[in-house]
Amino acid sequence: MQPAIAAPDTRRPANRANTPNAPVAHTPPATPLTHWLRLLWNRSPPLHLHSDAPFIAGGALHLPACSHWQGHCAAAAHAAAHLVYSPRRFDGAGLVPIARSLLALLEDARVEALAMRELPGLARLWRPLHAATADDGNGFEPLMARLARALADPGYADPHAWVQKGRRFFYLDDQLGLLALRTPAELRTAALQLGHDIGQLRLPFNAQGYRPLPAYRDDHRWMWAADQLAAAQPPPQAAPTDAGPAQDPDGLLPAEHSHVTRQPEWDRLIHRLRPAWCCVTEQVSPSPPAVGPTLPSPAQAQAQAHALSRQLLAPLRTLTRPVAARHHRHEGRAFDTDALVHWCIARRQQLPADGRVFRGRQRQVSRATVWLLIDQSASTAAPLDASGGSVLHAAAAMAAALALALQALGLRCAVSAFSSNGRHAVTLNTLKRLADPLDDRLAAHLQGLRSRGSTRLGAALRQVTAGLVAASGGARWVLLLSDGQPHDTDVHDPRYLVDDARHAVHSAARRGVQVRCLTLAATADPDARRIFGPGGSHNTARLADLPRALHRLMA
Repeated sequence: MQPAIAAPDTRRPANRANTPNAPVAHTPPATPLTHWLRLLWNRSPPLHLHSDAPFIAGGALHLPACSHWQGHCAAAAHAAAHLVYSPRRFDGAGLVPIARSLLALLEDARVEALAMRELPGLARLWRPLHAATADDGNGFEPLMARLARALADPGYADPHAWVQKGRRFFYLDDQLGLLALRTPAELRTAALQLGHDIGQLRLPFNAQGYRPLPAYRDDHRWMWAADQLAAAQPPPQAAPTDAGPAQDPDGLLPAEHSHVTRQPEWDRLIHRLRPAWCCVTEQVSPSPPAVGPTLPSPAQAQAQAHALSRQLLAPLRTLTRPVAARHHRHEGRAFDTDALVHWCIARRQQLPADGRVFRGRQRQVSRATVWLLIDQSASTAAPLDASGGSVLHAAAAMAAALALALQALGLRCAVSAFSSNGRHAVTLNTLKRLADPLDDRLAAHLQGLRSRGSTRLGAALRQVTAGLVAASGGARWVLLLSDGQPHDTDVHDPRYLVDDARHAVHSAARRGVQVRCLTLAATADPDARRIFGPGGSHNTARLADLPRALHRLMA
């Protein structure tokens, strides 16, 4: 049976000794391909037979100069299908190379499925060129080739769970060719979820040397604007090894001032904690860094903090209010039921019994301990208001004022800033420990902070919570100063780190640590309510609004 669409003969007359399908060594003419594409879709884009690999640029198709006739036809039909079915440009903002490559693969499969539905004979042109199998291995690029084949050929059954998941995402019914992914937004969501799974598998990816397979598919340069390609490149990551300490990307501190610990992380897809998943390097600055020319001097910052701290005394007094402490007495007007039961049980067992079985109440002052946690990720370099001050600058000013107010109330506090560069490089830079005195060095440390890295919030919260539980009793609080939702370079699922941070907040509450967040932004963060719960966060964009925000958070 002949294919429904006959491929054009782009060869010149060959010697009789040559086989009909033998590759040719000359440059085939573009005219037959142009006529063939016009027959398919009434399109005749310019064809240039000069490149090493297929690509689309300026509405023209660039194909290899020397190729097998089937490769030429498959590449031309695939590129023309993009011109017919694909949008002109995709939004690549925020996509790392793995997610971008997956989105391109899904778009390749989508346009081919639409083309094969309209022109079924194209299936006999494209499907034989997919040769990936399970024997190719489980690396990222072999898995991409296997997924491409699984999406192009309904008769191919791949044993890998990730490939099967991609096929379920792509089709409503693969035998009938009914697509589940039809819009760029749906393709992007599926690519992010599949990319998250690749991140969990910890598969390396060389974005510079990657070429889509099979070879007839183009390199997708038409999909992305040049500025989006540059913005999507992630910062350099630390080596993905479970041994050895994480590195400080800025080189702020020598190794003797660092302490490396492992923290778990909640995976919402498997609904359990991954033990020792994040490497947290806690650093204690030995000396204040230099202050940039655009920031006020430490003396000016200290004066501003003193003026603001006086307004914070009233909302922070709730941390020093007296509480009624329950204790037992040898005599009194009413029995304590629990103490009386324990006394009776001890008497029955002929054991020494505590005779203090009467109730007593004694009021004592709660000595709260507060840990101020500052988000210093790269996004905090954005201006907060019309005055031009950055989010990090405002967070530093608020932290200085809060530390002074807590000292005036006789409460201990610590101040830290955090950032991350993947799960192996979470940095907690401690500017003031609980036992350190409050002096001018804190203002210098705060003014020397620089925005860098990402926001792996859950790991930082667990590290601070462990420090509070180990160092103090009484009421314990973590006050976070941040500008938005968690984010990191090795996570592509937008909900993953949000749910992990929410789990960290709930775990802290079970250990007696209350976590609150001051969101420094002009508009409220939609994820803050999910992470911190109702009343656990408050949005503020001005230093003057800080006392009112604290009154609502500490009430």
